[in-house]
Amino acid sequence: MVFEWKDEGKLHRIPKLEPGPPNVYFGDVFSTSSTDAPNPLTGSFFLLEKVEKPEPAPTYSYDESGIVFKGESAAILVHRGALFSNFGLLTGELQVVDEKGNSAKLLPGDTFFIHRGSTITFSTPRYAVAYKVAARRQMH
Repeated sequence: MVFEWKDEGKLHRIPKLEPGPPNVYFGDVFSTSSTDAPNPLTGSFFLLEKVEKPEPAPTYSYDESGIVFKGESAAILVHRGALFSNFGLLTGELQVVDEKGNSAKLLPGDTFFIHRGSTITFSTPRYAVAYKVAARRQMH
């Protein structure tokens, strides 16, 4: 097989990560087909929901890169003294903090790279969806 693809409907069926935190959904969708390939590559969908006390992911034993492409957060608007709240904006963010305290708020379209050996804590104000590619074999 030379080419694979998934339609957007796959985003609506990201499985719960088991075992894993209650707010993490994660599923491998593509992977190197040869089990003995020296440099495997796996693509995954990642959905994160808000949780009050986010926990760090296990220390990464592989390099990983990704792009945030969907999310939702609350927007508070003030216009002429009136307060409005809109929870339907696709302006969500994926918040990333590493073990040294470096942090970023990633919006849809933003990319990231996590080096092996890193310990990362992910969080979000409501939810975020990312596509991640890792130098590892398929897990789920």
